[in-house]
Amino acid sequence: MPRVNIMLPDEILEQMDQVAQREGLNRSQLIRQAFLVYLERRGEDDQRQQRQADIQKAMELQDRLRQRPPPWDALRTLREQRKGT
Repeated sequence: MPRVNIMLPDEILEQMDQVAQREGLNRSQLIRQAFLVYLERRGEDDQRQQRQADIQKAMELQDRLRQRPPPWDALRTLREQRKGT
């Protein structure tokens, strides 16, 4: 497994060590788990944003369709003509 070095302020490192000890993990395990949680949340956020964009597109399409004249209803026209004669 490749090694990655990072620099953290002392306060963050102390908090990390406390959490790691409480969870029974070492620093590397804690960082891996934290990053996996980040990726999961990022994916959820991306999906949420995509759903919102899709909803917005659908609403815009509905608005455009509402502005079009209604389609010609041949059956209704025939019925109206029969009633008139």
